[in-house]
Order: sequence, then C-alpha cells, then structure tokens
Amino acid sequence: MGRRILVFTGKGGVGKSVISAATAVKLADLGYNVALVSTDPAHTIAHYLEVQISQEVVKVLPRFDLIYIDPVLEVVKKFRAMSEYVVEWFRKYGIDEVLAYELAMLPMVTESMGLLKVLELYESGTYDVVIMDTIPSAEALRLLYLPLILTSINKRLVKLGFSIMRTTARMLSLVIGTASRIGRMMEEEQIFFDEVAKLSQIVTNPEITSIRVIANPDTSSVDDAVKSVSLAQVFNLNVDLAIMNRVLRNGQNIPKEWLEEQEKHVQRFITSIYPIPVKLTPALGTEVKGIEKLRKLAEILYGEEDPTKVYYIGKIINIREEGDKYILEMNLPPGILDCEDVFFQGDELVIQLKSERGLVEKILPLPTMLKLAKPETAYVEKRKLVIEFRKVS
Repeated sequence: MGRRILVFTGKGGVGKSVISAATAVKLADLGYNVALVSTDPAHTIAHYLEVQISQEVVKVLPRFDLIYIDPVLEVVKKFRAMSEYVVEWFRKYGIDEVLAYELAMLPMVTESMGLLKVLELYESGTYDVVIMDTIPSAEALRLLYLPLILTSINKRLVKLGFSIMRTTARMLSLVIGTASRIGRMMEEEQIFFDEVAKLSQIVTNPEITSIRVIANPDTSSVDDAVKSVSLAQVFNLNVDLAIMNRVLRNGQNIPKEWLEEQEKHVQRFITSIYPIPVKLTPALGTEVKGIEKLRKLAEILYGEEDPTKVYYIGKIINIREEGDKYILEMNLPPGILDCEDVFFQGDELVIQLKSERGLVEKILPLPTMLKLAKPETAYVEKRKLVIEFRKVS
C-alpha cells in the first residue's frame, strides 16, 4: 500500500477527533509514520491525546506527530501580499484595523490552508499516512472540492490574465497599490493555482484519499452523515468507510424502547449508504482520553485490520438520462423486498422500503437536477432500487 490520506468528517460532537486520534495511534503502533493535522482552535485532539500544543509539530509517539496549524497565520505567511491588500481595502472604507484583519481572513481561504498543509506533508514523503480531522459536516466536503473547481479554469486563460496584469501593472497601481505588490499578488495566485491543481488529483484518487464519515445513532447525526456521503459522491470523492459511533449495547441497563429506536437509526444509516461498509463502535461509558484508551478504541474499531486499507471504491447511486426522464439506480442490502412509497421532504427524497424486518426509510439527498424533476415510478429489481424522474419544463 502506498502513502495514504485519511479525512474524517461528520457533524460536530459525533466523536470525529477521538476516532482520528485513535486511528493515528493504531497506525503508529503498526509502524507507519503518521501525521494528524488539526486546525481546531479549541485543541480538541490535544485534549484526547493529553499533550500540550506548544509548537506546530508535537511528537505524540515516536512515529506519530500531531500537527496544529493556525489557518490565519498560514494565510498571512503564504499569501501576505493578497491578505495585506484586502486589509488595506477594508481600512480605506473606514473599517477598524483589528476588524479589517478579521474580515480579510475569509472562511474558504483560511479553511483551505488545512488542505494545503495536507498536500505539503504528503508530498514531503516524511509521512506514510496523513490524517485530517476536518471542520464539521458537509462543509468540509465542499471545501475538498475547491481545488476541482479552481483547476477547471483553463490554465492558458489564467496565464494570459497574468500577462495582461503585468503589462498594465503601473496603471492598476494607481487604484490598488504599487506595481511591485501587484507582481507579488500574481505570483501568490500562481502558486495557489499550482498547489490546488496537485491537490485535486490527490483528493479524487481513491487509492490515495479516503473520506470516512462518522455518525451517532440519532436522527440529526444520521441525516447529516447521509448528506455528507451524497455530497462526496457528487464531487467524485471516495467514501470508503462509515462509522456509527457511541452505539448503546444491550445489558447496559438501557430501556428497551431506547435500543429499539437506536436500531432504527442504525438500519436507516446502513440502508441509506449501502454498499459502503459501516462499522459500529459502542458507547464506552467513559471519556476516551489518553493513549491507552485510544488504543482500546482503535482495537474495537479495527481489530486486526490495517486502517490504511481501502474498504470500498465506488458510488452508491447512478443517474442516467433517457429522453425526458432521469433514471436513478442504487444497490440495496439483503432483505429488501419492495418499494412502498417515494416522496419529497424538503429538498430530500424519502424512500419507504418493505424489508423482512418491516418498513425501512431511506433518506436520499438529491443533486440539484433531480430536485427540479418529479419522481414517477419506483420499484425494486434484482436487489436494485430504480426510480424514474420526469423532467419538469
């Protein structure tokens, strides 16, 4: 197995940081050189690892480095000319300097610094595995798609634009500053485009990058995780594994109705993202803090498996166009007998499936083109769900 990038995502509070840290400990124990990248200003991972963030790189274990980056400082260091221009622009319009610096650190720019750090570490060859503990939820996956959007711009047009900018730098300097600053800004832009071009190739290669989605057995968490998986599919990012964390176990003096409700959430999650494998980790009844407890969690989660394993490659849905219709197909897990009903709930499609255990609901966040269409028929054929949508003119 070559070098790997593992990105853990999920709604805030589902245990993303704990599982990222446990995975890093497991990999270090297996002999891999591991970097765990965090941009969390609250230093959540440091809390679970019981280390102090005193510098950018913290040696947690001989083969495990925790790397904390301050996205704002990264922007200032790597793109000083652009950030200073934005600050001066805000100040020109009477905005206080302190507030101007805060406004200059636009969310998409600062958050992308974590991804560029992952690229830097991956290319350095120092680490076998780079793990990223992302910002919560589907927003992280939109961020991962940023390089694909940027690199879709024709490079020749970009270079032409830079050439025009250079020849008109003196004229523009009357409006936005000195010609030398314009030159530095264009150089920084070129560096940024080059880096995201490389990043786009890496994040969409399923043999290198795996997205791992984490959820808890509750409605909100499952809904968010399913949206994250669907969004990843749209953006050609490979989700190879999902983890249902903090599952209550029978025998823990848990009321029967709680366990029954939990089972519904678990089954809905498994059905909604099938055939992506789902691992279940129990609620341990104690805070998972410290290397030994993280080792225990990793043992429960992975057993004898190597976490660098690519668990799955593929899409959970396929959509094709036939005349005035869209045909959506998806594989179904064993035990699904028929489709009872299909209806919209907000911008999501609710699919009620008849199974050997009873009625199972599958929530499907739809791409925009299907939100504008009308579902007409739905049926199960050869363990596949087929839904026909008619285009609405």
